[in-house]
Amino acid sequence: MAKHYGRTEPRLWTKPLRPLTPETSKGFAVIEFAAVILGIKLYPWQEWLLIHALELLEDGQYRFKRVIVLVARQQGKTTLASVLAAWWLYVDSKRHPDQVPPLKFKVVGVAQNLDIAREPWKAVKLWVDPQPETVEEAELAIADLQSATARVSDTNGKEAIVARNLAHYEIRAAKNARGKPAARLILDELREQGTWDAWNAVSQTLKAFWSGQLWGISNAGDASAVVLRAQRDAALALQQSWTDMVEAGILEAEEWANGNDITLGLFEWSAPDGCPMDDLDGILQANPSIGYGAMTVQSALADMPPSMEEAGYRTEVLCQWVMSRVAPFLSPEKWGDASDPDSSVPDDARQVLGVSTAGNRSMTTIGVVGERTDGRKHFELLMQREGMLWVLDYLIAVRTKTGINEVAVQASGCPAADFIKPLTDAGFIVHEIRQTALLNATGRVHDRLRDDLIRHRDDPTLNLTVGNATTRLISKMPVWDLFESPVDVAPIACLTDALYALEEFAPPPPEEIPPPPPQAETVERSDIAEPEENLAQVQF
Repeated sequence: MAKHYGRTEPRLWTKPLRPLTPETSKGFAVIEFAAVILGIKLYPWQEWLLIHALELLEDGQYRFKRVIVLVARQQGKTTLASVLAAWWLYVDSKRHPDQVPPLKFKVVGVAQNLDIAREPWKAVKLWVDPQPETVEEAELAIADLQSATARVSDTNGKEAIVARNLAHYEIRAAKNARGKPAARLILDELREQGTWDAWNAVSQTLKAFWSGQLWGISNAGDASAVVLRAQRDAALALQQSWTDMVEAGILEAEEWANGNDITLGLFEWSAPDGCPMDDLDGILQANPSIGYGAMTVQSALADMPPSMEEAGYRTEVLCQWVMSRVAPFLSPEKWGDASDPDSSVPDDARQVLGVSTAGNRSMTTIGVVGERTDGRKHFELLMQREGMLWVLDYLIAVRTKTGINEVAVQASGCPAADFIKPLTDAGFIVHEIRQTALLNATGRVHDRLRDDLIRHRDDPTLNLTVGNATTRLISKMPVWDLFESPVDVAPIACLTDALYALEEFAPPPPEEIPPPPPQAETVERSDIAEPEENLAQVQF
């Protein structure tokens, strides 16, 4: 039987601003520390993550203030957190004493309960405790780190490791997370944060520190994981902007960085949304430690139903978001079959833009639908950003670049209706989706997908939406639920409106070009004699 290895590179990740070398990333130093001091050979995915997440700016600060890591369970997250915390405490705390004196350098581990936060802390304690209590603990201790440690407190609720330079490592339960500023934070099992209380408390403590950094480590969440979902959504929107602007060659990396948030990094090892539960590539993508430790493909498959329910399997093993126990309106399997990363439409094809805003007005999404040469409809998201004020300027820029001048918008009962007047005033042809059109549009997407008449580019934001979006009934007809769906339905709603407009509303008539004026006729008169004098030379 062939041996399989998990994927080193994550499926979704934030790209570096420049090539990563020992001079531009501290990840190389952490890898060396783990090998030489701790005697730990990290897995390839852990090394890859450290190199990319510890990217440096030119002034020596960490690029990322927030690092969000998603990976399936039992992949070595605790080992990674332990190595990172030890390196921060004994090496990183001494890097810039002019900016952050070791006395003020605090590493804090936070989790939903103290037992989870204690796991990485206990590993560090075993390595560094100058007074181990048992022979077994003494055998695990590392002399160099013991000599660099002033004291260890193992009192419940007051756990602390204090280095000789007075840098220290503490742990807290989420409900007690508010406290003094911390230079480095690890939020374990970030998916368990169902409110913003802990995040708001600890994330603010970084602001007092030069080059502060927070790591949120977790597997995928569900509808209750409000903090993790918000960070992931924001990171995916930035990633899409990078793809559209930098990878497309429109902006240089530095230009893009000057106008966008470069401090949020996402690194996600997950199976593609909607893939079969036994999909080999999906399992290897979500479980990067397979082949390097005890975990195998067979052990992952052993957790499939009936060993676990499907929702639990997809979350824990495939690291997929399961937002609702209610079946989504569109089939995730058929949506997966409709994926075509190279999908496009001819340059002269008619295309319609769609705009939709989340029910709480937090995010607006813009997409476009056009007809391919094979007759199928091409679905593509163009942009998703916070708020609404940016939309008009963005659409004008799209029109200038592409010539697309038609926009479909739901005309009532939603925030996006506010766009109709400014779009009309700006000269767009606005297709208002209301009444009968609104009632028929959502069902039409369902039918076109069922009949294999849609293709999309496998956009992760759109995949997550389709895999979880629900509808409500109006006059017994399904309509996307902007307000109660477990996910923001705007990404599929904007494409739904655009599809309906493309198929049901007549295209604008071609601009009439007036015919050129007739050529002037040359008239010759034989009855007019040449003047006897040249008037141009006559002096009056």
